[in-house]
Amino acid sequence: MSKDTAEKPQIPLEVFRKLVFTLSPEELAKLPPEKLPENIPADFTEEAPLYSRAALEGLILASNSYHLNRRLTMQGKYGDEIMDALDQSRMKGLPASIRVFKNKVLDLAALFQEYGKSDEQKHQDLLSTNVRHLGSLLMDVRSENTRITRLSRLLESTLQKHREDRDVFTPAIRHLHNQSERIERLLAEFYLLRLNINAIQMRKLAAIAEQHEEEARNLFHEAEAMRAELEKTQTVWRRTMNKKKADDEAREIRLKIETLINEQKAREVAISENDLTHWLDTIVDVSVHPYTRERVGRTLNLARLALYNLLDRYCVGQERGARQIARNPFLQIDAKQAIQYLLLSEQFILDYFAKKRNQATAFLSDVAQIKIEDLDALEGVLLSELKKNSRFGSRG
Repeated sequence: MSKDTAEKPQIPLEVFRKLVFTLSPEELAKLPPEKLPENIPADFTEEAPLYSRAALEGLILASNSYHLNRRLTMQGKYGDEIMDALDQSRMKGLPASIRVFKNKVLDLAALFQEYGKSDEQKHQDLLSTNVRHLGSLLMDVRSENTRITRLSRLLESTLQKHREDRDVFTPAIRHLHNQSERIERLLAEFYLLRLNINAIQMRKLAAIAEQHEEEARNLFHEAEAMRAELEKTQTVWRRTMNKKKADDEAREIRLKIETLINEQKAREVAISENDLTHWLDTIVDVSVHPYTRERVGRTLNLARLALYNLLDRYCVGQERGARQIARNPFLQIDAKQAIQYLLLSEQFILDYFAKKRNQATAFLSDVAQIKIEDLDALEGVLLSELKKNSRFGSRG
C-alpha cells in the first residue's frame, strides 16, 4: 500500500453504494480494498447490478481480509483498550443508555408543552415526577460521556507517539468528540427543560408558603403564650401545694399546646433537604454548562429568588421546630434528633458546592467540561444573593 493510498480517506458506505451502480466491473475491481468501508452489510451484493456482482464480491472479500488483518495487527501493536476505543468510535448513533435518556427527555418536553395548555395540578405533579426520574439517570449519562472522553484522550496520546497510524486514529478521535458533544447537547436540553419545570414548581410553592406563613406564625406565638401559662401554673402549684389542681391545669394546657403545634405543622409547606438539593442542582447545572448559561435569562433569576425563599423558610421552620421541642419537652418527639435537623442556609450551600466540585472532577468532558472556577464563582454569587434576599441576612 503506497503512502498516497493510505492518506486517502475511507470511502463512506453511501458513496460506495453509488459507485457500485455507476462503475463498470473492471473499474470497480480497481478500487483499493483498504479504502472500502468496514462492516459492509451481508446483503449488499444483492442490491448491485448482476453484471457487477462477481467483481463486487471479490472486492468485498479483499476488503474484509484487509480490515481483519489490519485489526489483528493493531490489536497486537496497541492492545485491547485501544481497540475498545476504536470500536466505540465506529458506533452508529448513541449508546443504548443515552438513547433511553434522549427518548425520555423528548417525552418530557412533549408533556411540558401539554402542561402549557392545561396548567392542571395533576399535570404539574406528573412533570415533577418525570423530572426527578430523569435526574436519577444523570449519573449513568455522565459516566458514559466520561468513558467516551477517556477513550478519546487515550487515542490522542497514542496518536502523538504513532503518527504512522493517523489515518485510523484521527477520524476515530473526531467521531468520539462528536459523540461526546451530542451527549452534552442532550444534557443541556434537559437542564433547560428541568429549569422551566422546576421554576414553576418553586414559585408556586413559595406563593403557597407565603399564604400560610402568617397563620403558622400566629399559632406559634399562641403556643408560646400557652407555654408561659404552663410555667405560671407550675409556679402556682409550688406556692399553694395544690398538686392535683395544678396537674390537671398543666395537662389541659399541654394538650392545647400540642394541638396548636399540630395545627401549625399542618399549615407549613413541606420542604425537605432532598427538595432543596434537587432545586439547587437545577440552578447550578444550567448556570455553569457552556451550552445553557447564555440561554436562561429571566427564568433563572426567578428560580433563584424562589429557591432563596424556600431555603429560608426551610431553615426558619427547622429552627422554630427545634425551639418548640426544646421549650416543650413533653412533646412526643426526639428532641436531640430534631435539633440536629436545624440547617443554616449558608452552610447548606457550602456543603452542596463541596460535593459538586467532587462531581465535576469525576465527570470530565472535552466538549463541555465544568470548570472548578465556574463553581467557585457561582457559589459566591448565590451566597451573596442569599444574604440580600433572606431573613437570615438581617439577623446579625
